[in-house]
Amino acid sequence: MKTRVLAAGIAAAALAAGDACAQVTPANPIALVDSNGKVAARPLNEILMLVALDNGVVAPAAIVPIYDADGRGASGLATWHSGGSVLFTSADCTTGAHVYTSTHPGLRAASQVKTHAGIVLHAGAIGPAITATIQSILYDNGCASVTVRQNGLVPVVATINLTTAHPPPLSFQ
Repeated sequence: MKTRVLAAGIAAAALAAGDACAQVTPANPIALVDSNGKVAARPLNEILMLVALDNGVVAPAAIVPIYDADGRGASGLATWHSGGSVLFTSADCTTGAHVYTSTHPGLRAASQVKTHAGIVLHAGAIGPAITATIQSILYDNGCASVTVRQNGLVPVVATINLTTAHPPPLSFQ
């Protein structure tokens, strides 16, 4: 009998704590909004955003300030960052995409690369790193042919063209 009463008390306390937590959650959380007024991502910190892709995949994407003609950051405006790389098992950067594992605990591995169509976010699988035979690497300046066995990789499971899906300028609201 004492066990049931104790369990009921713990359950009631947990429910009360849950209600209290629900009450302090902001009704309108901060979001990164694109030029169309559409929510593009949720901020993790000042430069890392969490972007929702297809099939429930959420991956980190980086932003950078937009600069004016004098090289100063425009107040309240940002754009998608690029400068990453994606490794491919094909010789022409078309199939078998992989990205390096993430250094951020709990976040998917991801990489952002500038292409002729815009900045593309490549989100990696969740799980342990693998070794793959890489035949090409996609950089901002194009595809480079290589032949190397590389470890510390995860396969890409989803991609999104950030520029077309969420056109800059971006701002927090």
